[in-house]
Amino acid sequence: MKRIWIQALVLAAISSAAIAQDTQTSNPNVSVSATELRITTGLQQGWKFIQDDQLSDDAAKDSTAANWEAVNLPHTWNADAASMSASQSYKRGLGWYRLEFDTPAAGARHWLEFGAASLVADVWLNGYKLGRHQGGFTLFRFDVTNVLAPVGRNVLLVKVDNGKPTSDDDVTAIPPLAGDYIMYGGLYRHVSLVSTLDPVHFDLADLGGPGVYATTNSVSGSSATINVRAKLKSASKEDGDYIVRASMLEADGRVADSTQQTVSLRAGSDPAVTQDLRLRQPRLWQGVEDPYQYKLVADLLRADGQVIDRVVQDFGIREIHIDPNHGFFLNGKHVPLRGVALHQETYGKGWAQSPRDIDASLALVKEIGANTVRLGHYPFDRHTLESLNRMGLVAWSELPVGIGVTTEVNISSASSGRSVCPRRDASAAFRASARQQLREMIRQQYNHAAVAVWSLGNETTYMHRECTEPWHDNLTAVFEELHALAKQEDPRRLTAYADFTSKDTPPVNGSYIDLGGITDVWSLNKYQLWYGGPVPRLATILDALRKRFPGQPIGISEYGAGAAVTHHTDNIRGGPVETNNPGMVPVVYQPEEYAGYVHEQNYALILSRNYLWATHVWNMFDFGSDLRNEGDAKGVNTKGLVSFDRKVRKDPFFFYKANWSGEPVTYITSRRHTNRAYPVTDVKVYSNADSVELSVNDMAAGTLRQEQCLLKACVFRSVTLRPGVNKVAAVGHRGGATVRDTVEWSLDATGVNIAAGQIAAGFRSASGELFGSDNFFIGGEGGWLVPKNGDVPEDTTPVRGSDNPALFKNYRSGAFSYYIPLEDGPYTVTLGFLEPDRTTEVRQRLFDVVANGVTQIDNLDVLQAAGAYRTVVSRTFTTIVSDGHLKLDFVPERGDAIVSNLVVKPSEAATGSVETAPHQ
Repeated sequence: MKRIWIQALVLAAISSAAIAQDTQTSNPNVSVSATELRITTGLQQGWKFIQDDQLSDDAAKDSTAANWEAVNLPHTWNADAASMSASQSYKRGLGWYRLEFDTPAAGARHWLEFGAASLVADVWLNGYKLGRHQGGFTLFRFDVTNVLAPVGRNVLLVKVDNGKPTSDDDVTAIPPLAGDYIMYGGLYRHVSLVSTLDPVHFDLADLGGPGVYATTNSVSGSSATINVRAKLKSASKEDGDYIVRASMLEADGRVADSTQQTVSLRAGSDPAVTQDLRLRQPRLWQGVEDPYQYKLVADLLRADGQVIDRVVQDFGIREIHIDPNHGFFLNGKHVPLRGVALHQETYGKGWAQSPRDIDASLALVKEIGANTVRLGHYPFDRHTLESLNRMGLVAWSELPVGIGVTTEVNISSASSGRSVCPRRDASAAFRASARQQLREMIRQQYNHAAVAVWSLGNETTYMHRECTEPWHDNLTAVFEELHALAKQEDPRRLTAYADFTSKDTPPVNGSYIDLGGITDVWSLNKYQLWYGGPVPRLATILDALRKRFPGQPIGISEYGAGAAVTHHTDNIRGGPVETNNPGMVPVVYQPEEYAGYVHEQNYALILSRNYLWATHVWNMFDFGSDLRNEGDAKGVNTKGLVSFDRKVRKDPFFFYKANWSGEPVTYITSRRHTNRAYPVTDVKVYSNADSVELSVNDMAAGTLRQEQCLLKACVFRSVTLRPGVNKVAAVGHRGGATVRDTVEWSLDATGVNIAAGQIAAGFRSASGELFGSDNFFIGGEGGWLVPKNGDVPEDTTPVRGSDNPALFKNYRSGAFSYYIPLEDGPYTVTLGFLEPDRTTEVRQRLFDVVANGVTQIDNLDVLQAAGAYRTVVSRTFTTIVSDGHLKLDFVPERGDAIVSNLVVKPSEAATGSVETAPHQ
């Protein structure tokens, strides 16, 4: 083996990189020079398309596509499904694409390259079927050298199928079978014609990979050894001697090391050549701190020294270690991974994103200060991976295996009449596709420094409420097989898995299959304060799993909450949060403020468990899902930190930016809750400043130092608003710099109107009164007539006796009080009640209402007073406020006290009398 130092490689690398850029026409004028070793011709424009499930293969091949729609790539026939106004349904079926293009004038071998096709693609060129590719997220190629027309036009026909599988025999019965996202169909990435100028080249048939693969074998302070494996392909009719040269160039073009080896190739052979590069004083890829990359250049030369093929890739030198007790280490340095998960989706475009769309999304990831991304739930495109390399974001790359491994999801009835769980194994076709997609993902992303782990799947256990016995384990063997294959393909990287259940956590319902201990590392999808109970429960789960699997590092792959930017609350503890569409209620209320609280509480737990190797917020952006009808958008999962259209950074975005980013942050939360019902409110400011000053209408309202702001959340208590428009300003001081933020809130109410037990704020009654969410309470518990989490209500009895049923769908019950801030003076108080429980009988619920120490309502029996269950009754009395607060005590005599709403208005007199008011 001979070492050489060739400065001319700089020009060669630059030339090769320039050639790799796709052109944007289907018939460009390509100029070939002696240094242009591959020609990549973009086939993005000039396509014809039709979505037609009934069109046969023969009819499509015979068609001239004269009546088909003219489209350009990237393209999906479900672009409208990605808009916030879309319905929950989208089209799954067959899409046909047709393109005419010229045969290139130069080149010895020609390959059609598809960035991806969702989900299965059949491809014909000039009437000849090139083949089928199954899998909607990985790149694939066909050798078309012998199929292209010698001169003139070629007809390319592609059938793309995103149909929902109904049996294991369907061509789309492959990963993913299902998911909480839209399976967009189409040619949604690039299509190109890649031409090599010699029949001997680096292998383009290697499952979409580059044919050249580099591995960092060792790193020390003074040197690094990089193993380069080059796979060759000889389509020549003659044997011959060739030279394989591997070089590593600094970012400025200087050669760090280069080596070459002579190989003898037999005609038609496809050997692999392995070489080592040794770099002195290497500059390492250190994530966001220093994402330095070299240029890896692989040259294939004839024996006379003429270069006939070249592959150029960015390459970062790094070593990763994940410790079960201390977490993630990059090049020996402990780096707590804190970041977000992504979908490959843009509002109004779906998966058919442009590089500019991707760059805009990743710019927001950079702005928030994340140092890691989870690419869920499938392999992402080359541009995204290259961008992550440059940005230094550590990436979790994932195989699209999720929610079961068979198309059998129905419960069958046993002869005993009990419901049992499915007992079918994964089909051979499913397992073969999973293996193929894993190989493709690893080979195509192998050289990307950003990729830290290969995730084998996400939430594969699909639980059924009707299951009465454990599921047949059709997962363990599949995951053991995939883990072994991943280690065979890439021994250096670790495998991962995103789980949402385990034997140390009691199942929410039904049964499940435990996959702990199979992969090298794993993480949990846990939604505390949303689906998963209180935050301390997660601490118990994490600690128990760590004890059970002491050698397996554990992380959190998903956590978060829905956040609708048009939904707000005055008090996040006012009532039960609505996590899913409950059926009976047309809109699921998901306040932005509650989402901020969920992230604060979960992140506090994360910081208390330093053994977590990585944590990922779900999700960076809202995204389309036909399973969803929640928040303020139908067909959208609202858990994003940023709105679907990227226009609104939600409150939790700035919580993380204040905690993660070095950029100065001072941000007033709840800024979109502009129409206020209460004259007194807490003001929360996310800030990483040394101190924050708050003012209202140019009057000082307080100053907080950073040590008074838990996790960068500065809360100013009991801030007074005046009637009309209020200008609220926060100024953060950091060193000699200041950051100022302002909002305007309108106080549009006389008195105080409280929707008891409700988290929703800012809605009006039929008579126009503005109600705030439940607030100013002490004790009791918020209740809801409709069950949470999408359960079908057993009782759908409507509210009777009111024009405002929304004011009675919630209530507060127990022994509780209200301590309402008011100006001194006389007030009229009207309380609305109903009996929510059909099992309650007369005289089983008796309670008093005491106002400022005076009993105003004595021994109230709501059911008896209303005359019927879920029928409204009201009570009104007057009282005097003399100390700036009205204290209302709800005192149980038998059972729990209860109230549905409170209306407190100034009055001219206060007699202390009690009267029955008309039903509200």
